[in-house]
Formats: sequence, C-alpha cells, structure tokens
Amino acid sequence: MKALWLDVQVAAAGDMILAALLDAGADAEAVEAGLRSLGLGDWTWHRETVHRASLIAQRLTFSVSGQALDGPTHDHDASHTHDHTHDHDHTHDHTHSHDGHHPHRPWRDVRDRIANAPLAPRVRDRALAAYRRLAEAEAALHAMPVDEVELHEVGATDAILDIVGSALALESLGIDRVVASTMPLATGSVRAAHGELSLPAPATLALLKGWPTQPCVRPGEWVTPTGAAIVTSWALPGAPPAGTPVRIGHGAGKRDPARVANLVRAVVLEISDDDATDDVVELATHLDDMTGQTAADAISGLLAAGALDAWATPLTMKKGRPGIGLHALVKPEDASRLSTWLLRNTPTLGVRRHPWQRDVLERWFEPVATAYGTVKMKVGGRDGEAWHATPEHDDVVRAAEAAGVPTLLVMQAATAAFLAGNSKDTR
Repeated sequence: MKALWLDVQVAAAGDMILAALLDAGADAEAVEAGLRSLGLGDWTWHRETVHRASLIAQRLTFSVSGQALDGPTHDHDASHTHDHTHDHDHTHDHTHSHDGHHPHRPWRDVRDRIANAPLAPRVRDRALAAYRRLAEAEAALHAMPVDEVELHEVGATDAILDIVGSALALESLGIDRVVASTMPLATGSVRAAHGELSLPAPATLALLKGWPTQPCVRPGEWVTPTGAAIVTSWALPGAPPAGTPVRIGHGAGKRDPARVANLVRAVVLEISDDDATDDVVELATHLDDMTGQTAADAISGLLAAGALDAWATPLTMKKGRPGIGLHALVKPEDASRLSTWLLRNTPTLGVRRHPWQRDVLERWFEPVATAYGTVKMKVGGRDGEAWHATPEHDDVVRAAEAAGVPTLLVMQAATAAFLAGNSKDTR
C-alpha cells in the first residue's frame, strides 16, 4: 500500500497541498479532467517552479474568467494588521471587495455538485468529508443548521478546485493512508468586515480542535480553513509511518518570508508486509489494592502517555484476594518511561516486562458520505486492499445525535457506503 505524510509544520493551505501533491508526481492531466467534470465555468491554472528559502517548489495559481485569483484583488494592503502567508484561501470577510468570480455558495449546493460529478468514490468521499467539516465548523460558530450554512470564501471556485483537486491528486498517487504533522497556531489579528478578529480565524480554530498544534512565533495566517479541513478530514496526526519514501513534493505559498521556507511537503511512502511486523513490550503488574475506578483512570493515563493498548483483567492473588491485572502494550523505546509511569501512578511495587513480536495490518481511516453526515471508517488491510472496516464509533454517535436517529442506522449506512465505494468486498 501507499501512505502519504504531509509536513504542515510551517503552513497549510489548500493550494499549497495540491501543489505539493502535483510536485510529488500526481497526474496533472487526470486532476484537471476531474476538476473540469465539476462544471465550474471558465477557469485555468498556472503551475510554476519557485524557490522558498533556497528550496525548489511548485507554485499553483488558479484564474477564473481570466482573473488571477492571487492578483491585485487578493493582495492585502497595509490596512491589515498582519501579513497573509497564502493568497486565496481565507475564512473572514475582508474590508476590500471581491469580484463576481467569488460567489458565496450554500453548503448544500457544493455538496450536490461534488456528489453528482463523475468522480471516483474515494475522491468524492474525501472531498465531501473536507467540505462537511467546513460546513459543520461554520454551523457551530453561527448556531445554525448545517444545510443552511453559506460558505463564503471557502465556497468559492478556487477553494472547490483546491479540495477536489487534492482528492484527485491523492487518488492519482494511489494513496491509501494519510498522516500529517502538527500545525502552527497563529498569532496576531486581522481587520474584517465585522470588526477585528484574533488569529487563528474562528473557522480555522474550530477545524483545528482536537489536532495537535505548536505555537507559531511568526504573526500571520499560516493555516487557512481549507488547509485545516483537508488535513483534519483525511489524515491522522503523527510521525511518518514506517515505509520506503518513493516520492517527495513541495508546494509553495505565495509569500516568500525571510528565515522560513513557506512550504508544504508531501512524502509518498511504500509500505510492504515487512513493515507490518514490529516489536512491542508488554508491561504487567498485579494489584489487590486498586479500585475499578482507579484502574480505569490508569488505563486512560497509559493511553494518553503513549501506550499502544492498555487493559485490565480480573485475577485471584495470594491469600485468595481478588485483584486486578493491569497491562500495557508499548513500543520498546517507551518501555522504561511507561514502566516508571506505572510505578508512580499506581500502588504497584514492581512492573514486569515481556517482549513480543506482532504481525499487524495496515490501518487507516477512510471517510464515507451518508445521509446522516460523514463517518470515518476504520479500515484494516494490506497493499491498499481493505480486509475489514468498521465505522468509527465517535463519528457514528455524533451523526446519530445530530440526525436524531439510532446509532445502528448510521452504522449500517456507513458500512453500506463503504462497500459501495470499494471494488473489493471487505473480508
């Protein structure tokens, strides 16, 4: 199978991600053909090689009806309180005006346009997942139903091209799994139509909820709503997965600031069966003075501290006392640290270690569109073939509560959508 690691530690915008995927070898003609099928009117794109901090990268610019979308109408002047890092992917309504090629589209119109286009199922599902996250973020900010949300800048032609184009590029590269780095949390503020707003912009911050970030000392908007939606919808946070890097691409933002490379980096990795076997250590301790509540707290604490898995088993200890066996499966390099965690945070006086080797399936999340919203499927398989898939329970509960239906209906709908979108049955 193939995996993608997105390095978005400096910046994340939709045009930068698409440019990085094209630079990594995605078929530009296939991407363009898929975008033309959306029927978005008279648009063109321009790809050029640029330098960012002495690194070669690809820069992508869209034009609609002959108007470049990073041209004068999108240059932010000194009336703004910060410099933008990207060019056309913004969530707030700026005080300058926009031409007619920047329509405000309702989420339902964007959804229907993508759903009805002749796209591959995985392309369609990924694009819809990203847009639904945008719509849900806006709905939460304005306390309104999702279907009534008007997507402003992020509903414009260029943002649709960024999101669907990136989904098409992933499919061209044969990407089955996406992992991404932390993203920078912006500082500063921007003057918008309704007053001055702190950065990150409200929609961006809502989309970053639950995603690991790091502080950004450079003022400005380094993560845009479209970039945040793409990353958080399609990827899991983490370090690059085990595998062999085969392609590397760099996507550049418009600006070229000093002392930082304004780039998104895309690394395509091939993952073989050899990469699916790893060494682990089981930590175990027996306790006769721990309650069920504190055992549950310990399991949660171990998982939060980096354990691969943690569980408790009932047992009988000396003198016939009922006890709890507390176990954790950890990476070898984490064994000493998590053993110390157990010694410090539980009543135990000793922790046993046992090395194991395990065969594992590649695991990834794949979003599917249902009548109740987007649900991520937890997929297990090898070489890009799904062997089995299960709806992510938290997504099922969220969708069921929003739609006012039983969770079983959402689970069935998600499973049916996944099977319909995959050429091979899960097994």
